[in-house]
Amino acid sequence: MAALTAMIWLVYLHTILAGLRRQRRTEILINLGGARDSSACVLVSNLGLEPIYLLEVLLTRWAADGERITSVADRTELAKDQRSSAREATLQGPLRSGDYVELGSVMDLIERARLRTPDRLDPRELREIEITVAAITAADNRVAAATRRFTVCVQDGQMRFLPRDLHARQIRSRRKRRRIEAAIQDQM
Repeated sequence: MAALTAMIWLVYLHTILAGLRRQRRTEILINLGGARDSSACVLVSNLGLEPIYLLEVLLTRWAADGERITSVADRTELAKDQRSSAREATLQGPLRSGDYVELGSVMDLIERARLRTPDRLDPRELREIEITVAAITAADNRVAAATRRFTVCVQDGQMRFLPRDLHARQIRSRRKRRRIEAAIQDQM
């Protein structure tokens, strides 16, 4: 009888812990809105139950000359006189559960990356891009991140961005989170 009672309590404990873990788990969605060309809007949504603080947005570009990772969290395409508040100068900031933020168009991200590096990158030379969003939560002191990769195709003279996966891949392993933290440190 005592063994049965202990087993029932273990099942209850497991159910409670699984629910708590699910509540604290971040879920960041990265999508293209509108067309699939360079004018497509990049949207980041917080589907987790906890609010997050958007810490960094990294754009990885693959071209014939290799791979480049660049921070695109600061909206360098907007002049100071075009911004009504300091919040408009950056993508960093809090994001409540169920909310989303517009990062700009795909071409805006590519242009921000181009302006931050000495490379003379022609967008037509791109093979793939990957958007990585890093965030932190009040419940956890570790970086939470998600990434989504797009293949770049040229059709009828237009650049098209085709997602390689159905949804953003959540970065949960310690090793991959450390790699993202290192990439963020490199951008500082």
